[in-house]
Amino acid sequence: MSSELLYRFLDFFSLSKSKYRKHVVPFPMDSEIIISPHAYGKIVGFYTSNSFYEQEAARMAASATRLGLRVHTTPVNSAGSWVRNAALKPTFLLEARKSNRGPLLYVDVDAVLHRDPWPVLRTLGCDLAVYREEDRLISATILLNDTPATLRLLEEWKERCDRDPEIWDQVVLQQILDEDRSSENPQYKVGELPASFCWIFDRLSNAKTDAVYIEQLQASRQATAHEKRGRNKWLERRQERIETIEGILAPLMNAKIDDQPRNKTGPST
Repeated sequence: MSSELLYRFLDFFSLSKSKYRKHVVPFPMDSEIIISPHAYGKIVGFYTSNSFYEQEAARMAASATRLGLRVHTTPVNSAGSWVRNAALKPTFLLEARKSNRGPLLYVDVDAVLHRDPWPVLRTLGCDLAVYREEDRLISATILLNDTPATLRLLEEWKERCDRDPEIWDQVVLQQILDEDRSSENPQYKVGELPASFCWIFDRLSNAKTDAVYIEQLQASRQATAHEKRGRNKWLERRQERIETIEGILAPLMNAKIDDQPRNKTGPST
């Protein structure tokens, strides 16, 4: 049984509605956020055009802009399936890394930011940093520092995904990093992101944390909803969570926010 299926199995038998609501970390209200005085790096993401992911991207960008962070999301044409679209990630990131100086933080657009991640990220002396769930790499959040090794890694990741786009992008990335780690002369210096940077909003088995930085809202539940019959409680919880968050982010959701960091008096217009 895969890790994801195991977590769902455990949550299915342990997660009542009351337990779920007690477990969910509150999304910060405007009065609770700390606006970053300096935009240290840029946050990037991509999404497929003419799909529900456009709303996901608007929500993620609004949550970052609200914190005073630089964010840019890019539309791409669909490659035809969820897995093939995910395989576009290294191509997008290679282009983003070549086009920007300084650190980049990649965030899947079906996420929201609770707080500025850069005070934590800037302490990581590495080429890239990823989160691992036990020993399974999760590519939903990736720190990409501005180093030659990062560029080489992205080129290798793109080449392998182009060769077989039916393999999940994060499986390919894990293969590359595991092979490199076990080699006599590793090329890449890899840091570890805490669970709070890939926090699945309704998972009881999340690792303990003092504060959530990036919350994952699991758009895959919506993308695959047509495959399920009957009531879909995981999708219902996602929709309930989105309604709560978008109620807080509503003033920013329809604003033009790409690359417009918020100042101390309110959102850029």
